[in-house]
Amino acid sequence: MIYRLIDYKEKNKIVKNISISKVLVVASTIIFLGWSNAWGQGQVKPEANGSCKVVGRVTSVGDLRWRVNSLLCSGDRINPMKGRTVSTLCYLNGKFIVFKESGIFDDKENCNPPHDTVKLCTGLNPNDCNSNKGPGEEQNVPTLISPYGSSMLSTRPVISWYAVPQATSYTVVVSGYEFYWEKTVDKTITALTYPKEEKELQFFNTYKFTVLANVGDTPISSSETLVVSVLRQEEQDAFAERVKQITELNLPPDEAAIWDLDAVFMARNLLNETIESLKVRVRAGSQNPTIYRLLADRYLEAWLPKEALREYSKAAQLAKNTNNLDELARVQEGLKIVELYNHPPTSTKPDQK
Repeated sequence: MIYRLIDYKEKNKIVKNISISKVLVVASTIIFLGWSNAWGQGQVKPEANGSCKVVGRVTSVGDLRWRVNSLLCSGDRINPMKGRTVSTLCYLNGKFIVFKESGIFDDKENCNPPHDTVKLCTGLNPNDCNSNKGPGEEQNVPTLISPYGSSMLSTRPVISWYAVPQATSYTVVVSGYEFYWEKTVDKTITALTYPKEEKELQFFNTYKFTVLANVGDTPISSSETLVVSVLRQEEQDAFAERVKQITELNLPPDEAAIWDLDAVFMARNLLNETIESLKVRVRAGSQNPTIYRLLADRYLEAWLPKEALREYSKAAQLAKNTNNLDELARVQEGLKIVELYNHPPTSTKPDQK
């Protein structure tokens, strides 16, 4: 019964991916012309002589010029004191880099985007998707919201979905190699905390998440299956150490979420982790428009235009209240992408030669 419900939508996969690719060709152009949507690039740091793109942070004492926690721009030089080293965090690749001698922070040897990054299934990379997840989902389907993205650190993620009006209950199914559990919940529940009684997900394994909408005892529709991989033990340990180092800097929470945590997580396309860290700041009542705008950006990458629209709207309100024209401009660019999600182009003109 379950597999029949999951498979009946496969015939629409090719049509939807072609349509959504048209949308996102335009969307990607908007993003890369206006600002970079990954690893903290495009954020602006005020300087005495203008502004620059921030690419990292000094994370230890020992430099002749920079204090600990100073943000670094492209082209900035690190000059360790005699006999000292300087630790830095590169936002372009999410790595901590130690300088033993003078050098340009973002040269080819140190802070630069990784060349071997694996492209994962996101709203900006539709051609890398093995499933047909995307905007424009049917209203009578319990579309999955979280987990976010195609890989994550969490072994007990929250599973959430959009409600189906006719449903009287939902059945959440999580499966993998020699791994399976399902749980049925009331129609009022659309977010399930990972059950304590169920075995947690294992490192370096891939799992499928599906939600069925039921009327009585009969399933009436199924979400598309979301395939998510849990990172291996070595990567888990490395991320835990990086997060610990960031925590020990005692940065303002909003600043840490916007710059450092987002950079570290997005260097590995961990949408689930960066979205959850930004949501913590939202729940704490942050009034920083960048928190909401960045969260909206990440929701777009997770194929969630409804959530993105909600956060862009909040960001716009806060940016107007503080006359933050830079963030307001970024919000407007994001809203253009949401509009393309909601109203994709129906045809394209042939290339003119």
